Amino acid sequence: MQVIESFSNCPNKPFFKVLSWITIPSLLLVSILVLSPCIGSGQDLSFKKERIPLKHGKSYYLLAVSDKRANKPNQLGNIFVYGKSVPLALSQSLEKSLFDHWDYSLKTKEEDSLPLEIQLDEVSVSERKVAPNKIAGEMKVKITFRWTRNKVPLFLTGYSSGSTYTRPESTYDHEALLRRLLDGAIRQFDQWYGLNDKKNPQLARGLKLVLKDEPPSDQADTVFYHPDKKLTWLDFQGKSNRPGSKYAAAVFSSMSYEGNSRMADNYLQATISLKVFMVRSMSWGREEARNTYTLAHEQTHFDITRIIAERFKERLKKVDLTIEDYDSQIQYEFLEAFREMNTEQEKYDAETRHGLNTTTQAAWSRKVQEEISRIYQGS
Repeated sequence: MQVIESFSNCPNKPFFKVLSWITIPSLLLVSILVLSPCIGSGQDLSFKKERIPLKHGKSYYLLAVSDKRANKPNQLGNIFVYGKSVPLALSQSLEKSLFDHWDYSLKTKEEDSLPLEIQLDEVSVSERKVAPNKIAGEMKVKITFRWTRNKVPLFLTGYSSGSTYTRPESTYDHEALLRRLLDGAIRQFDQWYGLNDKKNPQLARGLKLVLKDEPPSDQADTVFYHPDKKLTWLDFQGKSNRPGSKYAAAVFSSMSYEGNSRMADNYLQATISLKVFMVRSMSWGREEARNTYTLAHEQTHFDITRIIAERFKERLKKVDLTIEDYDSQIQYEFLEAFREMNTEQEKYDAETRHGLNTTTQAAWSRKVQEEISRIYQGS
């Protein structure tokens, strides 16, 4: 009898052992070929390209996949092969592997499609031997979905899943189970997107500003500005006998705005309703000064307030409002407009000497009326 043993010394190829028995008297030849992986070598895995059915897949596309795991870029964990624990790894980085895999189902997109970023927080495989010819395994997947708007990263939703299994100590399709977990992440995001599309401001691609200038009906103590409705002395209901006051009359005019926001298609629509008004109980005129000339002077004060409100609107149109900070941006511009209003009113009174300089008063009245006409031109 003769025994021959032969081995491969290449760590990445299967080794083989051939045992041959030759029995001369009977001329009986027995040969046995045994194939097995190299003890201690890793197992390579690649994801099968398979289109994932996604209902909203055209509304977003894959911009990037980032790997935040502690593992090496292509390592997934350890598995058992013929009684030995060996690394389970990818032929390329997990980032690249999953980008190629998911992008296969997300190549088509529409205008305003969301640039989706996927963060891999955990993708792991671990196994342990629990009995002869019995392996217990566990797979874990934890993923964060986000996108970056105006250089600000926005969290959208997260996904966490896992699976435990037992198997005999033989070949096992780790790829199929892991791919099922990973594809489940995209399917769950697709469902989340369908529920939040055109509803959740986190998905808004940008901001659209709508400015409304529809004066509401007058109230008991408030007169709202309207170009076709001039002030009358009946609107001046405050006390005129103010101690120390040397003026014939005063009008308390001001402006304010109300804002609300809602999703309109893929954009957040911010609506600003501007109000210009005067308060009756804080506006007054002495009995002896209640004439047409004095009333016209006070009407011009009211007109100036309306002009400043229009300038506020025009400034808002030029500001690059962002979804993240539009409210404070609007408030800042409003405060600037309010300061401008006070400055303009003081300038008007100073130059006209509160209406006593009739020549300058006429020039101001003409200039203000021309600007008011431009505001309402065509309306």
